[in-house]
Amino acid sequence: MRLKLTAPAVIAVAALGTALTSGIATAATPGKAPAATATARAACVNAEAQENVRIRKERKLNSTAVGLFTKGATTCITGRGTGQSYHLCGRSGNDWLKITFRGNTGWIPAACGTRRV
Repeated sequence: MRLKLTAPAVIAVAALGTALTSGIATAATPGKAPAATATARAACVNAEAQENVRIRKERKLNSTAVGLFTKGATTCITGRGTGQSYHLCGRSGNDWLKITFRGNTGWIPAACGTRRV
């Protein structure tokens, strides 16, 4: 008796699943990046280190150093802000750039990171 009831139930569930998903599912085109990823990559503005500069936890010179942004290296700028004034890399200012370099996220003086598109 159990076999007779199982087969119709399986067929009914399969038919219901087909009816619910028909025309909704779409497949991604292999080898093509999603539009959001392509846009994010295009929007990256790079910072190039003018000299070795410490990546700081906060936008001030005496803040804890979380890493080193080495001269000539490049990375994406993920934020901008003002903070403590400084005279570094041959310039004065209070603008800071937020970066992630070698897994370390923090702030560098904007004077030490030349912007490159």
